[in-house]
Amino acid sequence: MSTRRRLLAVLIFALLGGCGFDPAGEQPLDAPAVYRTWWNKTEACSGLSGDFDRIEWLVVPGHGFACSSGQCAGHWESSHRIYIASDWTRNEMVVRHEMLHELLRRGGHPDPPFGKGCPLTWATWPGGDGAGQQADSVNIE
Repeated sequence: MSTRRRLLAVLIFALLGGCGFDPAGEQPLDAPAVYRTWWNKTEACSGLSGDFDRIEWLVVPGHGFACSSGQCAGHWESSHRIYIASDWTRNEMVVRHEMLHELLRRGGHPDPPFGKGCPLTWATWPGGDGAGQQADSVNIE
């Protein structure tokens, strides 16, 4: 095989291998019962409805994991997967933020419903669980 073809093969392999989102060490997460309560609250504030049971919950060890915006506490995928860093699995704002992505069936943070309607960002969360204190260390996607 010529050097040019080898280079092309390596490039194609690297591009295909880099596709998708695959944080290190993720494990299935049995959604705690409170997640259904949070889901209902997120449906109510957004005016949207969805199927909670189709979500595949995954937990990633630690405070954050690599994502497109740096380090993340949570990440949603259109394949109905939600990844949550283990330090954030009981944080209502982080979990509901990802739920809202599932209900919207899209990424990005349109306002409304993020901000107005559903204050589920670091800047808008009124909760007293310290979520806003972590804004500069991890992101939510």
